[in-house]
Amino acid sequence: MELAIIIVAVWILSTCFHEFGHAITAYWGGDKTVKEKGYLTLNPIAYFNSSFSLIFPIIILLVGGIPLPGAAVYINTGRIKSRFMQSLVSFAGPLFTLIFLIGISILFQFLPSMHATIGDAQYDIAVQAFSALIYLHIFVFILNLLPIPPLDGFGIIDPWLPKAAQLKAREFGKYGFLLLIGLFMFCAPVSFGMSFFSAIVATFIGVDYDNVRVGLTAVQKSSYPLLGLIIVAWIIKSKVAPGTEKAKQLLKENKFAEALELFDQALAKKEDSQTLMSSAHCLLSLGRKQEALTRSQRACQLDPDSAQALSFLTACLGEVGDYNGALEMADKALEKDTNSDFPYTYLIKASVLAELDRWPEALTAIDRYLEKVPAGDEGLFIRASCLENLNQFEEALAVYNKAARSSSDNSIRATLARGLLLCALGRQTEGLGEFNKILPAEAEKRDSEISKLKELLAEYASKLEQNGKPEMAEAARSAIDQVA
Repeated sequence: MELAIIIVAVWILSTCFHEFGHAITAYWGGDKTVKEKGYLTLNPIAYFNSSFSLIFPIIILLVGGIPLPGAAVYINTGRIKSRFMQSLVSFAGPLFTLIFLIGISILFQFLPSMHATIGDAQYDIAVQAFSALIYLHIFVFILNLLPIPPLDGFGIIDPWLPKAAQLKAREFGKYGFLLLIGLFMFCAPVSFGMSFFSAIVATFIGVDYDNVRVGLTAVQKSSYPLLGLIIVAWIIKSKVAPGTEKAKQLLKENKFAEALELFDQALAKKEDSQTLMSSAHCLLSLGRKQEALTRSQRACQLDPDSAQALSFLTACLGEVGDYNGALEMADKALEKDTNSDFPYTYLIKASVLAELDRWPEALTAIDRYLEKVPAGDEGLFIRASCLENLNQFEEALAVYNKAARSSSDNSIRATLARGLLLCALGRQTEGLGEFNKILPAEAEKRDSEISKLKELLAEYASKLEQNGKPEMAEAARSAIDQVA
């Protein structure tokens, strides 16, 4: 157990050193936000915020014996102007892993001189621990340089690829770690080749592979107790987490008032753009639009190059009805968002353009959003609305079908929208069939819902008339008496 604890503890420190390498290089390259996010540290607690940065690699090492690298901490690449510097940020992780490897390899060479001082038992443990760690670091250094998303090897070449290739790679990158795990667990030549090469390099350094085997076996034998300790550490960390972390969790749970109180306490001590945006999110969700706008403006003042802050300000301007300001801010956000990290900006822009009845532009914007978020529910409804207003009715019906299938939450809304459009097109039988899919079977409930549906049809008909479509309005009205 002692041997396993030493190996895992050093591995955690090494993973933090790797992530620190990304963060400090990004800081030097222009992304000062990594400092306020707390990444300029070797403190493991800072990286417990990101499961893929620390927790996930440790669990895979314990359970599967595979030394995966941590996923890089969040870097605002829009603030790093040079492609060379963006590549360097990705390379910094493996470079810091290599530096760590060189460090432990040098210490390993001095172990024999310490034999007499620390005694046989501790010396054997030290040799086995260092042997396993050297092997693991060689393995992960080589692995992380492979040009496969989301590994750093791909991150190095990513800035130099065409935009379309970058977007496709990021989509694939969501499943990259699962693919790697599958390859190592089920494709023997891959796992054997990596292990063999790592063992050869370790042997060249002076490592006896038998000691490597002893160390790795100790880790896997102790995997469940160590996993338990990590879970306990996670729970303790959650209990003693700073107010902003608790607030972020409450925000995820849609407990906006409680989250806002904690964000306000944090802002009273120190203002930063991330906390201002999070508190503005709470205010917007609570209907306090003007206050949300004020805070999002302050976030942009503190971080004027942040695509995320500009995107959120776009949303706030749209909410208060400043559509021209929202469109201007959306263009600024998209200009800063060089890697398309915030497709949500296109969704907001499309919504604003729709409010202004600029349907062709709205359709272009929403299509850009759906390129990044193909199953984006709200995006699908906006696209269908654009198509309706551009008289592309069959395409609109197809989009409503897709929205109905995308999630159970949107099924009723999409079916209702499809039924309304079919009725307006004079296809009452099909439209009423759509309504019957969502009307309750119980008579007492059905009568109430039918009444609401008739009101909705009347409102829809009035809207069509206002939009210069009297024939469609009349067709929608003719369906009112047929609803039963």
